[in-house]
Amino acid sequence: MSDERILGSFERPDGKERIVVVRRSDGLTTYRKQSKHTESDAWGVTGPDCGIYDDESTARAEAEARVWWLAAAGSAS
Repeated sequence: MSDERILGSFERPDGKERIVVVRRSDGLTTYRKQSKHTESDAWGVTGPDCGIYDDESTARAEAEARVWWLAAAGSAS
């Protein structure tokens, strides 16, 4: 996991969750959900890979299509 790199993130408008786009150690890309702890206001551990993609743009597009609050934000613009 040490060879992974965060490429970007999307934060939910209420600040309770975010999507992190990651380049994995094998060179492929994924996105993961991460929740914020209400007591400490710190981000928790990221969840499992939500799909595995060849590139960052595909991972971002899939996240935007599959995560309800990202999809809603996209349809509002």
